[in-house]
Amino acid sequence: MTRLIYAQSYSHDPYFNLSVEKYLFDNVKEDEIIFYLWQNERTVVIGRNQNIYAECNLPMIEQLNGKIARRLSGGGAVFHDLGNLNFTFIARDGCYDVEKQLDVIVKALDQFGLPAQVSGRNDITILGRKFSGNAFLKANGVNCHHGTIMINVDSLLLESILSVDPAKLESKGVSSVSSRVANLNEMTGDINVDNMIVALKDAFVHEYGKEDFDTTLEVGGKSMVVGTGQSIWGASGSMLKMLQALSDNQKFFSSEEWIYDKNPSFTWTAEKRFDWGNIEICLDFENNKVSTAKIYSDSLYPNFISALEETLIGTPFNIESLEKAVNMAAKQSDEDVTTCCREIKSLLHEKM
Repeated sequence: MTRLIYAQSYSHDPYFNLSVEKYLFDNVKEDEIIFYLWQNERTVVIGRNQNIYAECNLPMIEQLNGKIARRLSGGGAVFHDLGNLNFTFIARDGCYDVEKQLDVIVKALDQFGLPAQVSGRNDITILGRKFSGNAFLKANGVNCHHGTIMINVDSLLLESILSVDPAKLESKGVSSVSSRVANLNEMTGDINVDNMIVALKDAFVHEYGKEDFDTTLEVGGKSMVVGTGQSIWGASGSMLKMLQALSDNQKFFSSEEWIYDKNPSFTWTAEKRFDWGNIEICLDFENNKVSTAKIYSDSLYPNFISALEETLIGTPFNIESLEKAVNMAAKQSDEDVTTCCREIKSLLHEKM
């Protein structure tokens, strides 16, 4: 029987919250599904493969004493403040079910009389307006599905800080970020972060046919409580080990190397937006072989994008060799990237 683990962070620091998420991802057991809720204060969180300089207004964020964070999953940039609630589902292959997980969000909104629907590749909408974006990660049989829930986000700040590609908006048939997204409290005055947390927890346990969670973890407050509930969470057996892992993860997520990445100039680039996301391939050469490769993308296939960067290095700069590199990267990916491969090869043919 599946064991339900509930985790909640009382910290508003993005680097700590991402470190907790990674700890849960690294330690989830075969028969468990973890549901984690967390909030960040004035933070832009970008996808693993995105170019930070193209995604947000860095000077404005610095002026507001905000933070920049880069997550491990793919997808696009999002703005968090305390009017936003983040959720994460973590489970191994046997317990992971995206449809059930999305249904948790939909059923939580049912409690407020709001008809939520899953839309497109990673959005949840109400009456055509997006209040939740989702992203995904898979590694070694472990899956992470996380997303935002906009309850009372400062929409003026959101639109000012995020530098959205106009082509992305055109593909959605809208002219601005503000016309596409919506806060839930615009639709009903009955909703706030606290009662949304209660609704989500209730929807989660009922979706999985239980009365309550097996274990509850609370982190990031004045004290850390681990393993309350009906039974102790196995992965939290050593508090010292857990604290060391959280500290190491936090150093990683807050490091400039991870957040800002290298942004050198390149001699050859190819860029295009597809239904599965935008991609920009940037290459440098030495002796007609690729010496440096960087790929920026908001696709939901971060492992494939990272693998493609690696396989391109050392590849002769001709169409046949580049296509082989794309195929090799696809074989290394856990995801079905057949369409991505075909369209990336088409882009390479266009630009060569």
